[in-house]
This record gives sequence, C-alpha cells and structure tokens, in this order.
Amino acid sequence: MKNVYFVQVDVSACAGTQNAYLPYTAGILVASAWTSSVVKENCRFKEFIFLREKIDDVLNRMEDPAFIGFSNYCWSTEYNKLLAKAVKDKYPDCIIDFGGHNVPDDFSFLENYSYIDILSHGEGEDTTRELLEAIALNKPLNDVPNISFRNGDGTYTRTKTKLQDNLDYPSPYLGGWFDEIIKNHPEITFNAILETSRGCPNKCAYCDWGLLKSKTRLFPLERVKKEIKWMSEHKIAFVWGADANFGMFKRDLEIADALVDAKNTTGYPERMRMNYAKNNFENVFQIVKKFKSCEFDRIGATLSFQSLSPVVLENIGRHNSSVDFYKKLLTKYNSENMKTYSELILGLPGETYESFIRGIGILFEIGQHFVFEVYGCILLPNSDMGQPEYIKKFGIKTVNSEIIRPHFNNTAFDVPEYNTIIVETNTLSRQEWVRATVFYYLAKAFHGNGLLRAFAVYLYCEKYIPYEKFYDGIIDYFEAKPFMFTSKLYFDIKDRAEELSLGIINKKLIFPPSGDGIWDDHEYVVLNILSNPDEFYKDMLPYLKSFNIEEDIFKDLLEYQKNIIRIPGQETAVVTLNYDVHGFLSDVYVNNIHHINKKEHTLIMRDSKVMKNWKDFGKYVIWYGRMGWSSYKDDIKAE
Repeated sequence: MKNVYFVQVDVSACAGTQNAYLPYTAGILVASAWTSSVVKENCRFKEFIFLREKIDDVLNRMEDPAFIGFSNYCWSTEYNKLLAKAVKDKYPDCIIDFGGHNVPDDFSFLENYSYIDILSHGEGEDTTRELLEAIALNKPLNDVPNISFRNGDGTYTRTKTKLQDNLDYPSPYLGGWFDEIIKNHPEITFNAILETSRGCPNKCAYCDWGLLKSKTRLFPLERVKKEIKWMSEHKIAFVWGADANFGMFKRDLEIADALVDAKNTTGYPERMRMNYAKNNFENVFQIVKKFKSCEFDRIGATLSFQSLSPVVLENIGRHNSSVDFYKKLLTKYNSENMKTYSELILGLPGETYESFIRGIGILFEIGQHFVFEVYGCILLPNSDMGQPEYIKKFGIKTVNSEIIRPHFNNTAFDVPEYNTIIVETNTLSRQEWVRATVFYYLAKAFHGNGLLRAFAVYLYCEKYIPYEKFYDGIIDYFEAKPFMFTSKLYFDIKDRAEELSLGIINKKLIFPPSGDGIWDDHEYVVLNILSNPDEFYKDMLPYLKSFNIEEDIFKDLLEYQKNIIRIPGQETAVVTLNYDVHGFLSDVYVNNIHHINKKEHTLIMRDSKVMKNWKDFGKYVIWYGRMGWSSYKDDIKAE
C-alpha cells in the first residue's frame, strides 16, 4: 500500500490558530480518486496537511510517503516549496505533484525546482484519479491527461489536454473526508468552501477563471443542499462561495433559501460571502435581500467595475453595463438600506493616474459613497495578462509583494507568501502608481469612512467641484504642510507605497490601542484620526476653508461632520444647526440631489451600539462593519 498525503494550507491557518478553512480543493480530489477500485486497493490515504505547521513537525509525522499532492495558490506556494523540498530530501522516492492556480501552464516549475516531479494543469478530479491509478500500478504517465513530468533524460513531457465535462463528483463533506479533522481539532472554528457551479463565461485578461475552456457547469442541486445541511450541522462559522457568478441561474435563489433556512434553524453558518453574477442583477438583488433578512452577508451585493476607463476595458476584454444603469441600481439598493460594494483594480493596462482617480470620482457621483475597494493588479501566471507578449505590449513591470493578512497578529507567518503585482505600465509610471495608491487610501478614509464626506458631497452638489479634485488636492496640501498630525499619517502610507513599488518588504501598520493586529492603510489612518479627531479637523480647517463655503453653512457642515462620526465610548452628540445637513446627505445617498435647505433645528445623534474600547471598535466597526456602513451614529432625531 502506498501512503498518500495532500497539502492545502491557508495563509491564516497557522498552528494554534482559532479559525481555519477545511481543505476543500484537496478534499474533492481525494474523494474523486477514492472512487477508483485501483486506488482503494493500492493506496492508503494518510492525512490532509491543512495548517501552516512547522516544516519539521509535518515531516516527522509523515510515514514513508509515496505520493504528496500540493494545492498551490498565491497564499501557499512558498510554504509548499519548503515542505516539498524537505520531503524530497528525506524521502527521495516520494512523488511530488504540484497543481492549482499558481502553477504556470509550462515546464518552468519542473525546470526551477528539482524536487517537483509532476505538474497538474487545470481542473484536477479526473487527472488526480488517473494519476494515482498509474502510480499504483507502476504504469507510464503518458496516458494521464493534463500533466507535465520530468523524463529520465532531463527532458519534459506534456500530456494531452482533456476537459472535464460535468461535475458529478463525490462531495468531501458528505463522504466524511473531513470528519477526522473536525474531531481532532475541537479548538478550531472551521470555515468552508461551497461550490455550486464551476467556470465563468467572461474572459477578463487579468483573471484565469474563464480560461478553463469549458462552459459553466452545475453541481447537482440536491448535493449542494445536503452540503449546506452538513455545514449547518457541523457548525461551520463562515462559508465562502466559490462560484464565479452566483445568481446567474434561477436555481441560485433556491440555494440562497437553503442557506437562510440553515442559519435560521441552527445559527450556522454564521456568515457567508458570494461572488455575485455580473449580468443577472434581479436575481442578485433578490438573493442579497434574502441574506439581509438574517444578516448573513455583511458586505452585500458586488457592483464591480475594475475600471471606468473605456480604453482599459477594451484592453482587458471586459464589458460593463452603463454608468447610468449602475446609478439606478445603486439607488435601488440604497433606498432599501441594502449594502453594496464596488471594486476597482489599480495597474490595469491603459489606465492613467487621471483616469483612475476619475473612476473613483464617478463611483461617488453615481451613489457608491460607502464601501469600495481598490486592489493592486496581481499578475496571475495562467491569465492572458501574465503571458510574455501581453506584458511586452503594455510595458508591464511588476514586483513581488509579501501577502499581509489584515486584522491578524503581526507575527503570524513564518513562511512569507507573495503576490506579483503590477506597479508600472506604459501609461502609468511608478511614481503615479504610488500617488494613485495614496489617493485611494485617503479617499477610502475620508469619504468611504466618512471623515470628510459631508464636505465633499456639499462641494460636488453645490459648487460642482469633482470629488476626485477635492481628494487629490488633499495630497498636495499634506505635501506642503508635512509637520501636521495628519500629514505624518499621510507620509506613513506614502512611504509604505513607495517601498512597495520597489519590492521592499511590506511595512506592517499597527495601532497599539487596538492590540497587535495588522491594519490596512486606510484603517490605520482612520483609527489614528479617531484617537485625536480635534487635531485632525484643526489640520484640515485651512484646506476646507479654501473652497470659500458660506460661513454659516461651513459651520454646520463642520459641526455635523465632527459629531456624526462614531468614536469609542461616545454614545450621544447634540448639535444645533441652521441647515438640514443630515437630510441633504441622506437624499444624496439615494441620488436625490438638491440644494441644501435652511432649517433651524437641534440634531440628536446617538450610537445604538457603543464600543467602549479600541479593540472592540477595531473589530466590529472598522473590520466587521467595513467602517463605510458603520462609520456614522445610526439613531438620528431632529427637534
């Protein structure tokens, strides 16, 4: 009997961790392989390696391994390399197989890493089963599809490509493959992956999801429902939906009902997150509404753009709906107090600094005032963008950036993992990339997190000053006044962006009053400002005054802005105003734009769930609440 191991570690799942994902990818490969009588009779499955344990601890526990399959993503490849090399040194006859999204579709891993014997390309259920059958029977590997391997003479072989036509594979959850993990680790709160379909009809150049060259396929509905029931019964805390376009199919509404029923019945899963369909907005709206009923998805609907530049969209092969359509959609969500968030990607080919900040300005104009994310463009090895001809055409330059998981302990990872991110193209210089990065963080802190949103909205609606001009001007303001309290925060994130653009090790941003967890740049800025809000508004006063807002309106905007923000330990603020600032902003959020009304009144602003310390505030307001939705006091009454 040949001893078989599979490795799938998550970047946050360290030894001693409190939360970890069950190794779904490895699990479905094992569940599929063990349907074969040849594998059952000749191979003994020993263990899933799913925690980022010390290499020696894993190695000492292994028993004469004959085959180890490694699932490689950007967050696990470096760990896998170290473990694979250590295994090969101790057990030179053990066959090492690398598969997953981070394995290039060529021979480079075989050429560069002598301890790797086989590469598995694309989907792996059929390939893994046939590979283990060949190994069990000591047969040549030439007939196993979708693999590359090293020949005895130093050459390499790539076998035929074979697509998987269906998804009728056994479930690792229902097959009991994770039962031992859960039994042996009562100290861990487990998360899980739910996959109801596979494939994506889109062919965005930065992504490898749509390159499977097969149509979107569905897992059997009854299997999906049973998996949801299993997750509920096994008290899975968080479920990540692995579909590329949940909501694309009518049956997804039925799946959403099953998830809601499970949560309402047992309390589990506690939360979940889906990647929603890009084109079936009505289904998505209904699903998000269902999830809102039990506070299932704290992020809400994804209304992603990646870029708002027509040039960029053409370069990456993406087609967005019209801006007017998204404006109507945002109005619909905001009117029903339903959460949405939007995504942009920095570093896409054809993007300029001006088009990038204009894109963020457009987001605010159409009603996305609360939560938006900008991700650095990761160069995936199997995407169209990752190919040499594409890189040359658009002048793409990259650095390896250490992956830092925000909100975790700053000493979490013994083995660093890296993303390859784009920091320069033929339309965006490295210096412009740095400024664009800083612009996003400031816009996120000051607008998405609400610290200056009242002023930005007023200036846009009443004085026609574009949002991006307002926030871009703040950068020049800080550069000219480097010794202010807030300027120092600005230079903290600017210095970090500059170092990142050069491939220097990421600086970890810590806010000591909340503990030793790592914060994103904009979160770091917000936390520090909220620890000294009077100094922040004092710093910003000259800049805000430069727009020549009428004095009585300016006073009201400032009083409202300073007092509406949630701060630890502060329950109620009372302000007397001459203008209806709150009503004005509330209308703007649902795209009902009008002049601010004069109205003498007292505004009582109350935080219905006061956080009494920075640790809880950081966790529940900044992290869980994404701040954009929870930045303001929520119980507002006018007298």
